[in-house]
Amino acid sequence: MSAITSARPQAFQKTRSSLAVAVFTRLPMVALTAILSMIALRYLITPVQSAAAAGISFTSPGGITVARIGFAGFPLGFVAFFLSSLFSRHRLLSGLRTELLLLAIVIGVRVLAMALAHSSETAVLLIPEAVLAVLCTFAIRLESNRRKRAQSVY
Repeated sequence: MSAITSARPQAFQKTRSSLAVAVFTRLPMVALTAILSMIALRYLITPVQSAAAAGISFTSPGGITVARIGFAGFPLGFVAFFLSSLFSRHRLLSGLRTELLLLAIVIGVRVLAMALAHSSETAVLLIPEAVLAVLCTFAIRLESNRRKRAQSVY
């Protein structure tokens, strides 16, 4: 009986650890999916007001359509991809890598744009972008290690 009771806490510990890894590996993608959803919905529903709040104005209805495509369509495309990655164990790592690539591009473009415009107006957004990139990097490491362990078990 002592062998059974001593094995039970270890199994419970393993289950809790696996659950924590599963949650943490998805956390950066859930956060970015929520952010992209909010951006997309804001520009899809009220593109003129949303753009004006960012200092952008439109001179034609065609400009509003272009804004809806760029500020709503592309983020919604990423939302669909990330949602499908969140619920598929096979696509999770691919989704995390795509997220990290997207964040790296956004950070790079932001830094370049700030340098070209001689403006640090949006520099504060670099903080959450960098935090998400770091979390995403850790999530990629965790998921890669989990897959290696799973392959070595079989």
